[in-house]
Amino acid sequence: MTHVPTPPVPPGPGAAPPFPAAPAEGGGTRLGWALGAAGLIVALCCGGGLVAGVGLAVTGVKAINERAQVAVGDYLGALKGERYEDAYDMLCDAEQRRLTLDRFTSQERARPERLTSYELGDVELAADISLPVTERYTDGDSAQVTYLLVQNTKTTALEVCGRRSGTR
Repeated sequence: MTHVPTPPVPPGPGAAPPFPAAPAEGGGTRLGWALGAAGLIVALCCGGGLVAGVGLAVTGVKAINERAQVAVGDYLGALKGERYEDAYDMLCDAEQRRLTLDRFTSQERARPERLTSYELGDVELAADISLPVTERYTDGDSAQVTYLLVQNTKTTALEVCGRRSGTR
């Protein structure tokens, strides 16, 4: 009869395992801190991006407002000073195609009221760029006029491209 060896007795309590176990103490705490820090970083980045976006939008509108006021102010200053060629040069291409310099000059000279002063409003951004203006004339009347503006694709300057008369 052959003898079959019996398997060894398994180790009892306190025996060392054949490989080290992963540390378990404080694992949940470290994971919580890591997730909290990651969440804070994401919140700061997204919140900062939102604040930056709002800041850029506000700054952009102010810049457009300033450019519109300069364009219309220069145009009205040229009309007030009867520098019609200068005013004509500040018109958009569509207006210059519609009116020749001679026709523009004769129209402006034929206007019964002469511009004495004006007060520029704030730009209105909708489908187009428009700027309300209160114009005052030599006869003592005043009128609310809205100037339409477009951006020149070559120079990026704003140009006057029409006006809508309002109330007197």
